[in-house]
Amino acid sequence: MLELTVLWGYMLLVNAGIGAGVLKLLYRSVGKKKKKIECMPAVMAGVVSITVYAEIFSIFYKVGMAAHLLLLLLAVLSAWFCRKELAEGWKRCRSVLLSWEGVVYVLIVLTAAFFASRGEQHTDTGIYHAQAIRWYEEYGLVKGLGNLQQHFAYNSAALGYAAAFSMKWLVGQSLHGTNGFLMALMCVWALWGLKDFKKHENHIADGCRAGVLIYSLVCAERIMSPATDFSTMYLVFYILTRWAQLAAEKKESAEAEDYGALCIAAVCAATYKLSAGMMVILALYPAVIWIREKSWKKIGVFLAAGILVLAPFLARNVLISGWLIYPLGAIDLFDVDWKVPLDLMQYDSDQIKVWGRCLFDVGKIDMPVSEWLPVWWDAKDTYEKMLLEGNLLALMLEIFSLVYAVWHRKEVVWQSVILDAAVMGGIAGWFFTAPFIRYGLAFLLVFPLIAAGRWLGPASNGPLRIGAGFVCALGFLLMSDYWSYYTLFDMQWVKNHITDEAYLRQQDYDEVEAAELQMGALTVYYPAEGENISYHAFPATAYAHMAERTQLRGEEIGDGFKAK
Repeated sequence: MLELTVLWGYMLLVNAGIGAGVLKLLYRSVGKKKKKIECMPAVMAGVVSITVYAEIFSIFYKVGMAAHLLLLLLAVLSAWFCRKELAEGWKRCRSVLLSWEGVVYVLIVLTAAFFASRGEQHTDTGIYHAQAIRWYEEYGLVKGLGNLQQHFAYNSAALGYAAAFSMKWLVGQSLHGTNGFLMALMCVWALWGLKDFKKHENHIADGCRAGVLIYSLVCAERIMSPATDFSTMYLVFYILTRWAQLAAEKKESAEAEDYGALCIAAVCAATYKLSAGMMVILALYPAVIWIREKSWKKIGVFLAAGILVLAPFLARNVLISGWLIYPLGAIDLFDVDWKVPLDLMQYDSDQIKVWGRCLFDVGKIDMPVSEWLPVWWDAKDTYEKMLLEGNLLALMLEIFSLVYAVWHRKEVVWQSVILDAAVMGGIAGWFFTAPFIRYGLAFLLVFPLIAAGRWLGPASNGPLRIGAGFVCALGFLLMSDYWSYYTLFDMQWVKNHITDEAYLRQQDYDEVEAAELQMGALTVYYPAEGENISYHAFPATAYAHMAERTQLRGEEIGDGFKAK
């Protein structure tokens, strides 16, 4: 726990230093001198930038001590470049920290550290997250790694960010604190924004902030795990909340660069998990503004920045699996010997979909929606069904609000319309690909809260508004079963783990019994029982049958793997 709080303080400084410099360069490149760089945008720009840095570095060398020391040097240089902006930001933060309000934020951080220091790993962490991070640490990447285990081909950029701050070279244990860092950071930011609730004319951003806190209740008991779901959803929450905040402040088109920066973060979210890919819908707003203004330079700069974020992810995809986007067989551009065979990739893709639909049989992949939807619905717990029903109410409210505004010729805030489109696009993309609740939970939590926040805005009373108020209240009641379930769950979790020996050091990855098989001169490990291979046995696969159909491309592990 203590180890994590020190790590998070260090991460905050490094992320802020890197992020402030990146934002300053981005704004200067389009001729905009920003006098003030806010703390949260700087830190999150650092998260995006360090993610891209880790991915690029991993293509050439392992992400260990050398990578981190170079990152630290870049952070120091960037902080010096932005010393005036960072000094102003520190003055604003210091006044908050040295107050009773600051004590509340410190308690939030300590609570997050308690959860992130102990407990159980996410199931997928034992299957492949931990091993993927170790591949970052030991080799960066090797060609054809997806053949050894196809889960490695998912190539979530979130694991690169986790590897950048694993610090194994320094403390002798691979730390897994990046998700906890994001939880603590986002909770503090959400509470900081909610404290002025009564002063806000528009409460859409407040709805997003409430969503952050509810989501943190949901994932707290496994936030110790470097699960890609958690980091993706927190990045999505940041983008949506910040976008709603800017819209509430009624930024003029001259501030479209702020929206453009969020669109770059949306590209990063898609590299964390493809299920967040519909967030790029947000790019329509600044693009339309700049096209109208004929600001071709701005379009070029932000488009290039988005490509810079996406390119290392795509390059790693090709090097790991031979496919540009795994597991998408429709884009087949490369004929390389380390390519994951099409039939295996297609089976993997189909399995993800049928499991998300609760069918658990790849032979049912072509089952029409009308047939699998009842099966999927019946498999949901009551609190999950109520959450989904709340989203249906939110959809009706949002459509009604837009039609009402257009019909009565009221001012349409297009930033909010695009925000709704991105959220609904995220829900649609989640539903038609792999509708596990956890894959799209940020969208499912935030949509009813956005609708409620819009209703809470200033407006005259009347039958329609009163009716909408009752619908919002019903939506809130439907959601309440979800967060109350996890509140009670977390309380029991604290009771069960309060005596764990993790107050100084973070609990390590699971120790599991491993069996071994030979791949030429190479020993490959796999779990003696079950699917959990965890971190320590290396190189390893969670499934022996995947290793058995794979061979080395050369004589050494660095040469990579290919299918037999």
